[in-house]
Amino acid sequence: MAMYSNSIHSANEPHPFDPPHDVMKMLKREINELRAAFQAEQQQRAVEVQQLRQEVQVLKDQLQKESHERKTICHQTVQDLTQVRSDQIKSLEEMKVSFASSLHQLNQLLQDEMRDRRAEGSLRDTRESTEKSERQSENAAMKDDIG
Repeated sequence: MAMYSNSIHSANEPHPFDPPHDVMKMLKREINELRAAFQAEQQQRAVEVQQLRQEVQVLKDQLQKESHERKTICHQTVQDLTQVRSDQIKSLEEMKVSFASSLHQLNQLLQDEMRDRRAEGSLRDTRESTEKSERQSENAAMKDDIG
C-alpha cells in the first residue's frame, strides 16, 4: 500500500499505520506459506494413505490366495492319505485272506499226509501180517515136508 500523508505529517515522516501494516503483510505471507505447507503435507499424507491402502489390499489378496492354496493342498493331502489308508487296509485284508488260504492249504496237506501215512502204516501192517502168515504157512509146510 502506498503511504498516505496528511496535512499534519510531513512528506518525509512515515505514516503511523505503516509498521503495523507491514507486520500484517508479513503475517499474511507467513499464513499463506503455512497454508501451502499444510496443504502439501495433507497431499503427501493422502498419497501415503492411498499407497498403504493399496499395499493392504495386495496383502489381503495374497493372503486369500495363499489360504486357498493351502486349503487345496490340505484337501488333496487328506484325499491322498485316505486313499493310501484304503489301499493299505485292502492289502492287509488280501494278506489275511491269503494267509488264511495258505494256512487252510497247509492244514489240508498235513491232514492228507497224516491220512497217507496211516494208510501206508495200515498197508505195511497188512503186508507184514500177510507176509508173516505166508512165512508161517511156508514154515509149517516145510516142517510137514521135513518131518
